[in-house]
Amino acid sequence: MKIYMFGGSFDPPHLAHIEMVNRLVDDCDKFFIFPAKQSPNKVNETMATSDQRLQMCVYAFGEISPKIEVSNFELNASSPSYTINTVRWILNQSPECDLSVILGEDQGNLLATWYEFEALQKVVSFICFSRNHFTFNPKIRLEYIDDFNYDISSSEFRNELNNNAEKAMALLPSNVFNYILENKLYSC
Repeated sequence: MKIYMFGGSFDPPHLAHIEMVNRLVDDCDKFFIFPAKQSPNKVNETMATSDQRLQMCVYAFGEISPKIEVSNFELNASSPSYTINTVRWILNQSPECDLSVILGEDQGNLLATWYEFEALQKVVSFICFSRNHFTFNPKIRLEYIDDFNYDISSSEFRNELNNNAEKAMALLPSNVFNYILENKLYSC
């Protein structure tokens, strides 16, 4: 069984996140989305609550494919959210699976600094969406997705929301944008 996992703050989930999932979902049997309680590399950056980010992920990813499961595992775990703990949870449920961690170029550059990285790279492979195809350690099982031309970030959305709502709206699926407006997130 091939399983993909994609974790992040998702504060909020945007069109680049969705495109990453769309490009890969047909290649796996199960695709987990894990909103992080606290990303170790993004201390004090989370703005929406855990429940709000979970709901936005359900809106963003839930209708793409029945293979997708938006999980609250990391939200219910102790902070911060270390990938190795989530990987162990998946492997406990599916010990014979072929597990890949999906990540963007920003995290690809930091991969060797991840908590228990040596143990992690023994049990998973990594699929990295890259705009620049950065140079990386060849000993790491890392598959590049090169033709990814989405220059979007959640922080960019939050900055634009109160300055240029039309531009901000173009960065998110409409149901996530509407949820943000209805719940007055990010000072809108």
